[in-house]
Amino acid sequence: MANTPARLRAASGISELRTFYVGALPQIDEKEPNSDFHAPQKIPLNVTVNGVVDNEDVDYFSFEAKKGQRISAEIEAMRLGHTLFDPYIAILDSKRFELAACDDAPLLGQDAAVSIIVPADGTYIVQVRESAYGGNGACMYRLHVGTFPRPLAVVPAGGKLGEEVEVRFLGDPAGEIRQKIKLPSAPQEKFGVFAQDQGGVAPSPIPFRLSEYGNVVEVEPNDTHQQATPFALPAALNGVISKPGDIDYFRSRPRRARPTTCTATPAGLAPPSIP
Repeated sequence: MANTPARLRAASGISELRTFYVGALPQIDEKEPNSDFHAPQKIPLNVTVNGVVDNEDVDYFSFEAKKGQRISAEIEAMRLGHTLFDPYIAILDSKRFELAACDDAPLLGQDAAVSIIVPADGTYIVQVRESAYGGNGACMYRLHVGTFPRPLAVVPAGGKLGEEVEVRFLGDPAGEIRQKIKLPSAPQEKFGVFAQDQGGVAPSPIPFRLSEYGNVVEVEPNDTHQQATPFALPAALNGVISKPGDIDYFRSRPRRARPTTCTATPAGLAPPSIP
């Protein structure tokens, strides 16, 4: 998956710079009318739907799923950069009960993502709309629907340049995902890691910080000074505040600094001297 700035050049001139998105899933187009819950657009799983939300428009897409299957939906809207389009998405069952909904996901800014474990065989519906029921012809979106993972965090949150790091993706309804990732040897302005398992690959990455320091990951329990996770400097400390009131302690024994002395002079303090 990638996004690339692009322009179109024609006999009449050059277009504005726009971002062109490339994903892992095949694409289909939204087909109106699909604004009636009881007459949604039928789609297969593991596709990307290209659509538009007009004023007070609500788009519905239906699919078949099996009990125990993980179903995820993620939308790219604000990230496309066309206009101020704040999307809302939800997964509903055939009786219109809402199983999961999202307006703003912290990972995705003002875009949204939902993921569930299907409770029973049947037909399910993804709803797409503008959060305040606005919209216009510029409110374009890319809706990814499928069995892919959609974790919301990763631990550790970064790694040492050039190393292979084992990470834990957190927040997916199917549970924790462990994955080994080879990090680039040179710094990059933006770097992210994609969660992947037998269900597919997440449509967008989780930001991952590249550093020249090695990782130290907290070891629970480390809620007191006596239980603090030990580390040696320099290091990048990683952990999770996993519950209300959680406190994580890390302990280091830095090397003893060489003593310095300062001498008072009429003009002030002389530069430090080292015995």
